[in-house]
Amino acid sequence: MKGVYLSLGSNFGDRRSNVENALLRMEEILKDVRKSEVYETKAVHGFGPAYFNAVIYGTTDLEYEEFNIFLKGYEKGCGRTPESKLRNEVVIDLDIVVWDNEIVRPIDFAREFFQIGYKEMQIGNE
Repeated sequence: MKGVYLSLGSNFGDRRSNVENALLRMEEILKDVRKSEVYETKAVHGFGPAYFNAVIYGTTDLEYEEFNIFLKGYEKGCGRTPESKLRNEVVIDLDIVVWDNEIVRPIDFAREFFQIGYKEMQIGNE
């Protein structure tokens, strides 16, 4: 089993529900789940709508690529397209930030939108 921390975010439509629904779906496929609350952050580049975010941890027996393909399929199923990305309309964004104790997206790991939820989960496990 591999441990995985995911970053979830939405800046378009019913942002809170988009993130909450994604959390529910992740809880269905991950084991040993812990998750942060849903919270709001400003857009990373300082323009565009604010995001609702969350961080979830769980374990999976899937390989990295297989799990990532599943996540990108979920995004697409929710309406995420290359065109919507160009318009800065993010229905849902799901990214693997930590995989099997390795930070695989160091820039995202350092950003506020991830650190808020990640720290909340660390405090809850002291």
